[in-house]
Amino acid sequence: MFNEICVAPSEENDMAQSMDDDIKKMVCMIMDINEMAYTTYKPIVDDICTRKAPESEVEHLLDYMVGICNDERMLELFKRVCRSYIDIYPQMIMSEIRTCKEMYEES
Repeated sequence: MFNEICVAPSEENDMAQSMDDDIKKMVCMIMDINEMAYTTYKPIVDDICTRKAPESEVEHLLDYMVGICNDERMLELFKRVCRSYIDIYPQMIMSEIRTCKEMYEES
């Protein structure tokens, strides 16, 4: 706080520009991570949705995916798996959905 008061106007503009640049870099990094997650998980989801996988495999996949469902495309993949297996493993799927809801309702 005190440092901001002591900053000269021209330095303040430089500081703001630097912060803007840092924020842009972070946004780009998050977008890159989301893209990497999607390209990694899409073929796995495509595969698991075309066969009857064991409950433990489906559960592990959803457990890993739930932490990155902040991206719309990842959330769609998560939903796709849930829809494919809701009739086969209803209790586990409902538990995973509750976990997802709890994680993202808090944020």
